[in-house]
Amino acid sequence: MRQGPEQRKGKSQTGGPPVPVAVAILLRENRILVTQRREGTHLAGTWEFPGGKVLAGEEPQVALRREVEEEVGVRFDKCTLIHRQQHAYAERQVDLYFYLCTGLTGEPASTEGQEIRWVSASDLDHLPTPAANAEVIRMIQDQLG
Repeated sequence: MRQGPEQRKGKSQTGGPPVPVAVAILLRENRILVTQRREGTHLAGTWEFPGGKVLAGEEPQVALRREVEEEVGVRFDKCTLIHRQQHAYAERQVDLYFYLCTGLTGEPASTEGQEIRWVSASDLDHLPTPAANAEVIRMIQDQLG
């Protein structure tokens, strides 16, 4: 597991601990599922990988399965932690667990009203994405081309 240069330890500028977030890089036929954040949310309009907050006492992999099923309605057979980093936004700090997920069951659907699409690794360069995803996007592009 690589840790990015943006890795920071400790408390966020808002005074609280970093928010743990499990992130799924859902891979099917060399394409990656991304969702667009809705208007009125943090980072609205950006394209991100599905996932969400890890609840208190919850393991990141358990949170990942729960969040992916809630957000896009699919399940996966295998997930492997490929990257972890902390990132500080102006309003909060996050502790991100990025998992590569394969063996998908079901067709993704917008269960929360967000736009979803399958993209190639190179397509990620043409979409606005959260700053916290930059390093893992480079890793994906190095592996998938």
